[in-house]
Amino acid sequence: MEIHDSCNATEVRQLRKAFAETYELVTTARDYILEHGSNDDVYKTYFGSAPPYAVVGAYESVAHENKEGVLFRCDNVDGNCDMDGWAGHWRGDNATQETVICPLSYEIKHSNDKLCAFGYTVASQSTNWLFSSDILHRLSHIPSVSHGALDHYADGYAGSIELAKSNDTWTPYNTHTLQFFALDVYARVVSIPGTGCTGEAPEEEEEEEDATTTSTTGASEATSTQDCHTHADGEVHCV
Repeated sequence: MEIHDSCNATEVRQLRKAFAETYELVTTARDYILEHGSNDDVYKTYFGSAPPYAVVGAYESVAHENKEGVLFRCDNVDGNCDMDGWAGHWRGDNATQETVICPLSYEIKHSNDKLCAFGYTVASQSTNWLFSSDILHRLSHIPSVSHGALDHYADGYAGSIELAKSNDTWTPYNTHTLQFFALDVYARVVSIPGTGCTGEAPEEEEEEEDATTTSTTGASEATSTQDCHTHADGEVHCV
C-alpha cells in the first residue's frame, strides 16, 4: 500500500507498523481457521454454520491482495478531520481507493501488544481500539481488496453474535464479525495464550444514525468511543 507524501516521518512509521500488525492480525485469524476448522466453538460463535471458505478468503485478501493504487493519506483533503472526535475516513465516491488517517488516530490507536491490557475485552471495546483492526475495517471499504463483498449486516459485538445465530449466511461478509473474530483469536493465541480476553458485551449497545453521504465530504469514522463505519450507499452508521 502507498503512503501519501502528506504523512510526516512519524506518521509514516506508525502507519507502516499498523500495516504490519494488520497482516499479523488477519493471518493469525486465517491460520486459526485452517488449523481448527469450522466446528471450532470460537468459529461457530462468530460465523455460525457458515462454511469457512469466504472467511479465509476475506482475511487472505487483506493479507495478500494486490494493493497497487491503495493510498493512505494524512492531509485533510475532504475536511472531515475538522469534525470533533473523527480519527479518519474512507474517501468514498471522492476517491474509492483512498483513506485519510486523521491526526487523532496517531494519538488514540493502540498496537497489538496492548490487546487485553488496560481492562480491554473484545466484547466490551470498540473494534477500532487497535490500529490494526481499524486498518482491517478501512481496507474492507477498498474495492480492490473487498471486491464489494464486505458490508455491515450487523453492528457491535452483540449484533455480530446474534447474526451468527439468526442469519449466518452473512457472517463471512460482515465487517464487524471479521474484526471481532480476528481480535478474539489474536487474544487467545498471542496476547494470553489459551485464555484470551473475550469478556461480555455491555447490557445495552446503543445505536445512533447519522445520514451523511460520501458525495462531497467522503465517508467518515470516529474514535474508539464511538465506532462509526460506512455502508455501501455512503451512509455513516455509529454504534
